[in-house]
Amino acid sequence: MVGWLYNTCLQRLYLLAVLFFNSAAGDLLRGVEVPQFAVAGGQARVSCFYDLRTTKLYSLKWYHNSTEFYRYVPTERNRAINIKPTHKFSVAELFRNERQVSLSLTKLAIAATGHYRCEVIAEHPSFRTEASTASMTVLREPLAPPILVDAREIYETTDLIKIGCQPRQPLFHGYTPTLQWFLDGSQVSADKVKLYSDGSYKTKGLLLHISGQQVAAAGGTLKAECRMTLGTFTLSSFKTLRVRVRLISYVGTYQSPANQWKARIMLTSVMVFIPVHFNLL
Repeated sequence: MVGWLYNTCLQRLYLLAVLFFNSAAGDLLRGVEVPQFAVAGGQARVSCFYDLRTTKLYSLKWYHNSTEFYRYVPTERNRAINIKPTHKFSVAELFRNERQVSLSLTKLAIAATGHYRCEVIAEHPSFRTEASTASMTVLREPLAPPILVDAREIYETTDLIKIGCQPRQPLFHGYTPTLQWFLDGSQVSADKVKLYSDGSYKTKGLLLHISGQQVAAAGGTLKAECRMTLGTFTLSSFKTLRVRVRLISYVGTYQSPANQWKARIMLTSVMVFIPVHFNLL
């Protein structure tokens, strides 16, 4: 009986020690940074962040679609870093310390699309292992600025100005870029934009609709910007909105109290033509 109680106490003490160790150790791997998109022939930076606290690092490995391409083992003096060649990209170490390893992937091929996993293993005696994964898509060609559709050179104050904005490339491997409209640097409110679909190209666009009066109130011109964002890529196209501004006719009578004479003053209607410059990136 005494032996059973003794063994039970030891088991409980061991369990408490394990729980305390795990609680004190916390997560070894803090996360990875992998760009969501890259361009074929270009480069990408991938980073792995970890915090081993009281233990040491046994090894850190990078995998692409389950195939190892980088290994760092601090205890191996002759070959602490091992980079395995691949036809999908070239690998170079950019930065390494006790909390981070960053790599540069260059000469990216389309086949470099996929999952990137960083695996961290703690030193003896725990050999605790943690991993984190992120995905990257390699585009076949660089992104181009969006297209502005149905933009006119000049508008009347009575017009309802409507301009469409859509990506030049219709498909991005199933991903849809984000479109935003800005006027003189400020984002347009939701009530002045509307989604639309171009059936011929199966492309989704964003329509800007504002009144010519709003442009006139701003002095006759407003700089409109359509901003397209896909991952870390951001491109814009611009159009200066211009309206003809009319001065209101005024007819009045002036009477001099001293001389009791009247003069009739009349301001005729004047139309101001603003020089037109159409710019579309």
